[in-house]
Amino acid sequence: MKKRGVAKSGGRMRIGFIGCGKMGGAILEALLEAKIARPADVRVCDAVPERIAQLEQSLRVRGAAAETVVRESDVVFLSVKPQDMGAALAALPADALARPLFVSIAAGRRLAWLEERLPGARVVRVMPNLAVSVGLGMSGYCGGSRARGRDLKLAAKLLACTGMAIAVPEERMDAVTALSGSGPAFLAYALQAMIDGGVAAGLEEPVARTMALQTMLGTAAVLAAGETGVADFIRSVTSAKGTTAEGLAVLEKSALRTTMRRTIAAAARRSRELSALA
Repeated sequence: MKKRGVAKSGGRMRIGFIGCGKMGGAILEALLEAKIARPADVRVCDAVPERIAQLEQSLRVRGAAAETVVRESDVVFLSVKPQDMGAALAALPADALARPLFVSIAAGRRLAWLEERLPGARVVRVMPNLAVSVGLGMSGYCGGSRARGRDLKLAAKLLACTGMAIAVPEERMDAVTALSGSGPAFLAYALQAMIDGGVAAGLEEPVARTMALQTMLGTAAVLAAGETGVADFIRSVTSAKGTTAEGLAVLEKSALRTTMRRTIAAAARRSRELSALA
């Protein structure tokens, strides 16, 4: 019996996209930049003809019908909107579902739901975030009942082209959705508050924005280096009776910690609700 696996064309994988909007397009560009696939080995299907034409012109990939994408790809990214996923999967050829690895980035669509509509398929579910567009994405992923170890390794390799990827049990995906999927909006909200504070203190808005952005970037870079924990970092910036201590005293008296926990909890709860929809 012939084993299923990832076939290659000219040493590179053949990759397909069912739906290729902002998030799918960002992943596609990252894979091409990493030379995981050649443009000639990429097949893209999208409901908007203008989007296909744009991708064909800008990235030199090939537009194709959904059936062709499945039959001619080793890995198929499912990146249509969650509410459109059912119709998109129903249009795929049943006799070809067992060959490619399907990687779904549709928020809220659970593995059981996907596998029911993709009989015999190997499926990996992914929750990426918008930062994949600049190579700094954070993705959580989990494999379906038929996904093998090498399928998960392949998914991790592909996602690594867009930033970082962490394997999590599916029951934790709602938390992933809330923390890293929705998280960029929450951090941007806090950033805007800092900018507003800088303006209120006398800075011009463009100056406050640049300073706040660079401060956030620098802080993230230091913490990402892993040489110090968050609490230790805060202590290292804070001197007794200094400006940081004065500001932190206000934060400690506020409801910020509780508000952020409630924010993440609310987003996770909504993720569970959306996952329960048919």
